[in-house]
Amino acid sequence: MSSPVPFRRKLRRKADAAIAYGLAALPGGPRAAPVLIFAQGRSGSSLLESLLASTGHFAPHGELLGEGYETTRFPRAFLRGHARRAGERHFLCHVKIYHLTRDRERAGSRPVAPHAFLHRLADEGWRIIHLTRQDRVRHVLSGLVAQARGKYHKFDDRPETTAITVRRGILEKWIAQRQKLDREERAALAGLDVHEVVYERDLEQAAVQQQTIDGVLDFLGLPRRRVSTRLRKVNARPLREIIANYDAFAGWLEEMGLGAALDERPRAAPALRG
Repeated sequence: MSSPVPFRRKLRRKADAAIAYGLAALPGGPRAAPVLIFAQGRSGSSLLESLLASTGHFAPHGELLGEGYETTRFPRAFLRGHARRAGERHFLCHVKIYHLTRDRERAGSRPVAPHAFLHRLADEGWRIIHLTRQDRVRHVLSGLVAQARGKYHKFDDRPETTAITVRRGILEKWIAQRQKLDREERAALAGLDVHEVVYERDLEQAAVQQQTIDGVLDFLGLPRRRVSTRLRKVNARPLREIIANYDAFAGWLEEMGLGAALDERPRAAPALRG
């Protein structure tokens, strides 16, 4: 006999989808322009959403097309319907490119063309923030550590102790996958007016987060406000403490021409913009 919890969750999701589709079919649009964060996993999208939500301008909804919603029949209408429920605040969510493609195919649903999906949202008045990471090695490590610790977010200041053993084949595979997804994202966004945010430059250091959100609010035409977040950085320790086979790992990076990722000196804060 199946558990009643997943069954009830499925019923709630079906009811939620029905309401969203009904609202999407109504004439007109949301009162405030909806905002979509387009990013890969482990890029800082939850941090960016948290910072934006702290301004009070936004109604945050997380990954509405993520896990559990792979079979959503009409993803764009689903988001439009939810945006209608945001009232005076700006609806805010984040979508990964594989929410539209790979994850739907694995769930037996028809994939959605990212280029058409994003361009149609833009035509309807949605504003898009493109969030990326430059350091592919640390991007991959972030995902591996999250899997090992069993949690993707951190809300306290307790010391982290998780250590991982990295396999070269896995490292090379996921670096290539991240690079491929980056190319696909840029192809999907081609021709759109988007606001670019880079994790290492704009979010990694708490000291620059205010100016980053100020820039986003300027892009959206909203008043600047102070920001805050409960999220804490997971991988703040030296790589030698995080990677059990560090010496082998470092050697692989040097052979792959990625030795710069081993430089753990603090990055200089970017110059203030505007």
